[in-house]
Amino acid sequence: MGAKSTGNHPTTTKADGHLLEYFRQNFGAGGGASVAPKPYNGHTATGGSINEYAEGLTVYKSHVFVGSGTFEITALGDEATIDYLVVAGGGAGGPMHAGTYYSGSGGGGAGGLKTSIPGVMPNTGAVLPVAVASYSVTVGGGGASVNLQQRGGSGNDSSLAYNGGTITATGGGGGGTTNNSDVDSRDGGPGGSGGGVSGNQHSGTAIGGAASPNSDPDRQGYPGAGPFGTAPQNDGGGGGGGGAGGAGPIAAYPTAVGLAGGPGVQVVIAGPTATTFTGVGAKNPSNNQYQYFAGGGAGGSYPPSAPGSPLGGGGAGGTNGTDGADGLTATGSGGGGGGGQTNGTRGGAGGSGIVVVRYKIGQLSGSAKATGGVISFTPSKTVHVFENSGEFKITSPIANVEILQVAGGGGGGMHNGGGGGAGGLLYSPSTPVNPSPGVYTIAVGGGGAGSDHTSPGGPPFSRGERGGNTTTGILPLSYGGGGGGGNQPDPSGIGGGSGGGGSDGRGGGAGVYPGSPYVDAPRQGYEGGTGQPTAAGGGGGAGGGGSNASGTVAGAGGPGTPYNITGITTHYAAGGGGGDRNNPGGATGGNGIGGHGGGQPSASRAGNGKGGTGSGGGGGGAQPGTASGGAGNGGGGVVIIAYPT
Repeated sequence: MGAKSTGNHPTTTKADGHLLEYFRQNFGAGGGASVAPKPYNGHTATGGSINEYAEGLTVYKSHVFVGSGTFEITALGDEATIDYLVVAGGGAGGPMHAGTYYSGSGGGGAGGLKTSIPGVMPNTGAVLPVAVASYSVTVGGGGASVNLQQRGGSGNDSSLAYNGGTITATGGGGGGTTNNSDVDSRDGGPGGSGGGVSGNQHSGTAIGGAASPNSDPDRQGYPGAGPFGTAPQNDGGGGGGGGAGGAGPIAAYPTAVGLAGGPGVQVVIAGPTATTFTGVGAKNPSNNQYQYFAGGGAGGSYPPSAPGSPLGGGGAGGTNGTDGADGLTATGSGGGGGGGQTNGTRGGAGGSGIVVVRYKIGQLSGSAKATGGVISFTPSKTVHVFENSGEFKITSPIANVEILQVAGGGGGGMHNGGGGGAGGLLYSPSTPVNPSPGVYTIAVGGGGAGSDHTSPGGPPFSRGERGGNTTTGILPLSYGGGGGGGNQPDPSGIGGGSGGGGSDGRGGGAGVYPGSPYVDAPRQGYEGGTGQPTAAGGGGGAGGGGSNASGTVAGAGGPGTPYNITGITTHYAAGGGGGDRNNPGGATGGNGIGGHGGGQPSASRAGNGKGGTGSGGGGGGAQPGTASGGAGNGGGGVVIIAYPT
């Protein structure tokens, strides 16, 4: 990400800026590239914890507020605007009250998240106009942990006033409790992201908390897990709270293990961890950055188990006799649901919110040593991203490149169909290339089509299509992900880079293309999960196999793998979730990039794999005795090539 400075410099230019001076001394022109600073004036401002960092060739100053305060501009820079991140406090996990009904409680929903940083949320706001003035910042606290017979406390709103209005994020909803006397308290509470449903219903049906608002493009987060129908009193793990990156998953009976909440999202706005505010965000182990926000809390469990917490700082769910964990401070994440126990347990408190503003204080210059793809720069390397086929042409000598190569993900199968497998993934931190001149043809595989019963001509419940292969001439060929099995006539998952999930009692496809010349090469992905008569297995991912269906519960897609080749850690190649006939479909395989499986209610349509990640599409669901929802398409592949600047 770049070097940091905690100094407060009134005016930062080419001549006197602290961080810009660092870049001028350490990254001067030479070797076909230049990162010398260009003259530029940023705002003079105070408030919060101040950090300077580089993102690509742009140098920013950020002001981080982990408590309420004032952002004051005393002199405007060259651009009278600011970027922002506003995250409300997360909801608390639900308690498990003392009594005879001791299944796990629901996880708290994440606080609403609003930002002007592109590519984070459906509702990306515009940069804010500013003037010489003082701007009020309110940071909402997390929802309170309770041990009463009521759902977890809701998080508090966060806001940023600016020249012309106020940006307000809504506090997260509390998780549902296992209180059997108050039907409403079983439901997850509404909020920026909704709280998860409690595990024990005994009678009736409880629902997950709604996100507020609950529709694109104004979304701040996602709903909590639900609905959850009738189950015996001592079974059923609590549902996960919704996060900024996806809905909370549900642990449907007879599974009594609570699941992690909906994922948070990474917002690169505050700067790297090497600052005075290292408690910001959940730690990303691959690059040691604290920049994930607004993850949902995990549901609680009754048996001894260890539900995980998602990216974004959501609290882990409690287990047999243990309280749910608190959401991470200054992330707006939900608290974990209380674990099952006759003596009662508490839900974890929601994590407090955060407000960050940033503005440009300098610009570096750079030049590439090759052409092709979309070119960007970090302080240390040049990056070429190909989401479509093209040509990588070396124009100045390059000895070695870092390369990530991902094929297209497979499409999901139809009617309790298997999830599509992720495209084959290959990565090398350093591979020799023809120094100069060197020309490499890049062919990026597209995602395979999910099966759709409305398509004319073919079988109504057919398998999904295999994703397209990806080639570069630098690494061996990456094979497209296998399609998920259809209920009939082809229930077996197809093999590929990662295998598609199976349907109707059949196994998933293997994680290699059958008969491939690269059978003995390093693994590109994993196998798909096995299906059951009314629920399908998840597609395999680059980080692990798809989950098998269990009884009537569809399997989740296999996890993807994170890489920081672009300077921002991103997950690639996750499997799609399996389709289901009686329950919600199987969960996505990783950080919201794989397609969620279709399922009840009303034969919901499965989700597509995210483009540019090679992730699998979700398997199609079904309504008993009636319609079938369409399966998801696989996400297109990607090639990323980087070398020192």
